[in-house]
Amino acid sequence: MQTELFDQSEDHSSIWSISGLTREIKKSLQSQFSIVWVRGEISNLRVQSSGHRYFLLKDETSQLKSVLFRGDAAGSAYLPQEGDDCLVYGEITVYEPRGEYQLRVRHLLQDGLGNLRVQFERLKEKLLKEGLFEEERKKALPSLPQSVAIVTSPDGAALQDFLSILRRRNWTGEIWLIPSLVQGKDAPAQLIKGIELASSLPGVDLLVVARGGGSIEDLWSFNDEGLVRCLVACPVPTISAIGHQTDFTLSDFVADLRAETPSAAAEWISSLYLEKMDRLNYLAEKLQHLSIDWIARANDKLSLLGATLERLAPQAKIDRYQQQLDDLEHRLETSVRAILEKNRSNLGSLEQRLEANSLSSSLQRGFTLLTDGKGGVIRSCEDLPPGKEVAAHLADGRRRLKSMDEDLD
Repeated sequence: MQTELFDQSEDHSSIWSISGLTREIKKSLQSQFSIVWVRGEISNLRVQSSGHRYFLLKDETSQLKSVLFRGDAAGSAYLPQEGDDCLVYGEITVYEPRGEYQLRVRHLLQDGLGNLRVQFERLKEKLLKEGLFEEERKKALPSLPQSVAIVTSPDGAALQDFLSILRRRNWTGEIWLIPSLVQGKDAPAQLIKGIELASSLPGVDLLVVARGGGSIEDLWSFNDEGLVRCLVACPVPTISAIGHQTDFTLSDFVADLRAETPSAAAEWISSLYLEKMDRLNYLAEKLQHLSIDWIARANDKLSLLGATLERLAPQAKIDRYQQQLDDLEHRLETSVRAILEKNRSNLGSLEQRLEANSLSSSLQRGFTLLTDGKGGVIRSCEDLPPGKEVAAHLADGRRRLKSMDEDLD
């Protein structure tokens, strides 16, 4: 075992106290790292009742203690969350009681995608408070658009999908293509100019802003505040057809109609067209049938009126009266024949009776007719004085007789 003796002759004036050394280190760190930006992942987040927040910023190999005091947190739009990747602005300091260096956070924001979402939510909240998302503010879309302007990239699949559906559905309206960038820092300005140009075109009754799907960064141009306000001010009804079904941009919220995709926008436009065409075809068919039915009824009525006219015409009356006369004549002839036949029968009966009661018949039955010289009929003895010559008419001839002067009992 080796023992080392303390040499009392050495100068010990340079020995530091813990506090003194800690203060010197603090001064050195604060002078060399007065302001820093640090990127890291938040871990071990602890929120005290005081409102201060303590956490670690770490990367793959190291970690840095950090503190966000309540006063600094009050002015921040984003508060740290466990597991978030952040960009942190602050200064390096030393917590003397523990002798630990730390980052005093003055401001922080989510890194990359997280930062974009913060900006999205912040602007969304602002526009929402202004009432720009209200349905009452939005314009009614035309029931049958005839002239549609589309602001999009001329080389993108969104335009081809849009046009393909309109062609397949035989939509016959007019299409105005307003070419524009749909991604990148210059895209919002071009999109704004395109919307302003489209709204000034004569006869345009519907405006479509379209882009295919992509990441939030790809679609970020459609979250531009200037573009959003341009859509709000557009005098022409607008359709936002940006991204896919699950993608949302601020332009979607202010447009008069949000279509899930550019294809969906084309389907909406052509569906209205097809619906109207079906309605027109139905009405045309109904009108055609109505005309045929009307003509048939009119023909029936004309036929009836023609028959009535014929019945009321002078010649028709003459023909009718002539027919009545013929009928009466026939009936008269029939009646006359019947009467004559009856008279003939009666006359024959009378003739028979007369014949039976005639002088000849009476003479045939044995009666004798006596007449005087003048042809007068002797009816009684008084007309036949004695000695008077009379003529006796018998069945087979006449004889002259002279009356006797005595009676025959």
